[in-house]
Amino acid sequence: MDRAHRNLAVAVGAAKDQAKQILSQLERQGHAHSGRSSTLYLALVMIHQQVQAADPSSVPLKHFLPDLEQLTRRCEGTLAPVKPLLEAAVRLAREEGEGGA
Repeated sequence: MDRAHRNLAVAVGAAKDQAKQILSQLERQGHAHSGRSSTLYLALVMIHQQVQAADPSSVPLKHFLPDLEQLTRRCEGTLAPVKPLLEAAVRLAREEGEGGA
């Protein structure tokens, strides 16, 4: 894994961990509407695994950009703490896509 992919994996991993904390908190509180949190967490798990497994020579970081941008838009209300972490991941993917990483 090259440096850019490692950096993105760390950023997505941090967002995933934050989403898991929110989901766990909602579940402990017996919150009936934890579906959005669960969906976000599972999507981040998948993206994190894909970034870690990606061959840098064939899967550029910009490949993950649409999914990361879509997830960023979903981070409202209870999920707001995840948004800055995803925005950082989006920046990393964009920089690589523009040749900056």
